[in-house]
Amino acid sequence: MYSYNGANHHEDYNYYDDYYNDYYNDYYPSYGNHGRYDYMDNEHCGCWDPYSPEMDPYCYPVSPGLIRSLEEYIKDELTDSRYYELLAQKAPTQRAKDLLMEFSKDEKMHAQDFMNAYFMLTGRRYQPPKIEDPKVPDDFMEALQQRILAETNDYKKYGEQYLKAHTAYLRDLFFMTRTSEARHAMRIPYLMHEHHRQTMR
Repeated sequence: MYSYNGANHHEDYNYYDDYYNDYYNDYYPSYGNHGRYDYMDNEHCGCWDPYSPEMDPYCYPVSPGLIRSLEEYIKDELTDSRYYELLAQKAPTQRAKDLLMEFSKDEKMHAQDFMNAYFMLTGRRYQPPKIEDPKVPDDFMEALQQRILAETNDYKKYGEQYLKAHTAYLRDLFFMTRTSEARHAMRIPYLMHEHHRQTMR
């Protein structure tokens, strides 16, 4: 069956269409009397309300594990954003401060991207909890070392999600996020080198 794939934004075969048609015809006979884009409860099967201009009228299974992971990622990225913001206050140079604030904005954007994905998959907007200030070591070099480990762990985590993603939208999301985390990890040594130069003067 060829149909519009709302998540991938192209015309292509999608086996989820056949899966849902068969499922609802077997268990909900009245479903067969309606078009595939008629309203179904988006709480239990991940379907979009076609009458809402903000939602995509495409129905596909949503993994509860992925939804829980997105909630965790949103909180983690907001915490990382705050970490970099606090660390920027300890930066020895204006250049280091600017770079750390750039990292902070990147992490906040990741959180927003994950919230957008959460809404796309569930039809609900996620309200993250209040983020407590993370503990940032007083030693600038130690704080940077912690971030290298954290960024490389995130790179691995989002890479695994990229490999498991079933849609182009999610693959792009996790690929771009892991690329950004890798870029942070590769630029932190520059900050460490600059800090070392400052302390040697």
